[in-house]
Amino acid sequence: MGTLIRFELRKILGNRAGMVSCVLVLAMLLALTVLNYTTSVTRDFFTGEVTHGAEAQQSYRTLQESHAGLLTDERVAADAATLDAANQLIEDTPGLHELDNQQIIGTYGLEFWQQTRAVAEDDYYMEVVGTLDSASPRATSLKDGAEARMEGALDQGFWGYFRYSDVEKAYWRNLEDGISWPMEWGYMQGWHDVLEWKAFSGLAVVAVCIALSGVFAGEYRDRTAAIVLPTRQGKRALPAAKVAASLIFTTAYWLLLAGLVIGLRVVLYGADGWDLPLQVSQGLDVPYPLTVGQAVVLAYALGYLVALGMSALALLISSKVRSTMPVAAITMAFVFMGVLGLFMTPAAKIALLTPFTGLSYAYDYMVSYAAGPLVADLPTVLAVLYGAMLVAFTPLAMRAFKRHQVA
Repeated sequence: MGTLIRFELRKILGNRAGMVSCVLVLAMLLALTVLNYTTSVTRDFFTGEVTHGAEAQQSYRTLQESHAGLLTDERVAADAATLDAANQLIEDTPGLHELDNQQIIGTYGLEFWQQTRAVAEDDYYMEVVGTLDSASPRATSLKDGAEARMEGALDQGFWGYFRYSDVEKAYWRNLEDGISWPMEWGYMQGWHDVLEWKAFSGLAVVAVCIALSGVFAGEYRDRTAAIVLPTRQGKRALPAAKVAASLIFTTAYWLLLAGLVIGLRVVLYGADGWDLPLQVSQGLDVPYPLTVGQAVVLAYALGYLVALGMSALALLISSKVRSTMPVAAITMAFVFMGVLGLFMTPAAKIALLTPFTGLSYAYDYMVSYAAGPLVADLPTVLAVLYGAMLVAFTPLAMRAFKRHQVA
């Protein structure tokens, strides 16, 4: 069996279109990471100078580290007062809204800019104080503000279209109850980028499916099925070896891609913030009681399971057709049609079950599916769906190959 698996792995690696796709996806993700880093631009809070690339990243890091610490009631009250004072000073200064940052610094000085526009445009103040303002009157604790913010989202419904049932609301409230307060703020840009770019791992799923398109179909196309299927090994060991080789390839490619993409971001941005609450990275309205590091592990483990499920689908299609083209076309359509489905609001929750969109929304939004008293969030539904595809489609693919008519 081991010899057969190695032979099938060599055949997969010999699929030129598949290998080109895998290399291109990997190269594109790495290139976009470097491009995003080198083209970043920000204005340094402490000097007022516009910085680029690595210098811009250091400026952003220094600013975020200046906000680091425990978000106690006293701390957020002081932050709210700072933002209120900045907004009041802006309103009391005629014509300030018409000036850009450089003009404000040139006209009023660096310290004035630091007290006004720099505060008003700081993501930290907008997120923290904005969350306090979700309650009316303004909340005095971040916990109360976050609860009010979530209640508003639950009342509005997902996308303002899908209303939450009572059991769904209870599910999300119970999940949010697991968050520890007061939470700690800090710098975690590397891990934030890893989570923000998790949807693009859907491209890796497409590449894997193209690489596996010829596992069974290639035997039909090259007419080698007529030679191998009549043999005992052809009926028994070969189908299992093909499936095993395919899943080994998927696993190896996924680990390579995740390792390089995550590793590069950690090298560029640093590994700080792994143990910070997920809300610091993805927003204080996220109800998952996870750390950033836990969310990264869960998100990429989910992506791996999705890749395995899609690999099983590719194998099933490959076992039914004589050309590799339908395998690639159908799996690509399955992945990317979900993106188009998001533009049709009534179909959005179905579209979110496809790889690209599902991975994008997982652990970031309150997406749930209810059947009577039973409720499951999007990551759970994706795990069950693609796990079921893996379990069901691989034996079906082997069975179809065994029963293929060779005469």
